[in-house]
Amino acid sequence: MKPYSFCPVCGTMLNRAMIDGRGRKICLSCSWVHYINPLPVAIAYTVNRNEELLVVRRAHEPAINEWSLPGGFLEAGESAEEGCLRELIEETSLEGEIDSLIGIYHRNVEPYGSLLVLAYRVVVDNDAISINHELFDAGFYPEHLMPEVRIPLHRTIMMDAALCESVQ
Repeated sequence: MKPYSFCPVCGTMLNRAMIDGRGRKICLSCSWVHYINPLPVAIAYTVNRNEELLVVRRAHEPAINEWSLPGGFLEAGESAEEGCLRELIEETSLEGEIDSLIGIYHRNVEPYGSLLVLAYRVVVDNDAISINHELFDAGFYPEHLMPEVRIPLHRTIMMDAALCESVQ
């Protein structure tokens, strides 16, 4: 995300100051403060009735051509759970139910900056996939046949999901 240079309220050039123990940009004319907040993201760790995991091959940056878990940015007015299921439907046409929260993660990623990622375990009954323009490929795989997922956060989510499953 491109940082602000001018106040979005009054148009005055912003200055740097220590506010609440952090370096922030502030408008000396109207006192507006630029708080850098993370963008919310939901990831769907999706399994079918055979406990095979859905992985998708991305068709756009970041991580074009990489295998990953489906997911994306939340939209205004939706909960993290709603966003997770919406992204799953948009990318794969799969409808599922959220089974559990796997974890909450923070990452700094170019070009988006700070991300707050919520990962959910989603279960689908009908695993007939129809991909959209965001993907090159998608499929359900047993662990021993799964394509390599190299995105570090997605690998972490997969490991955390396995730990959650072993505890239950």
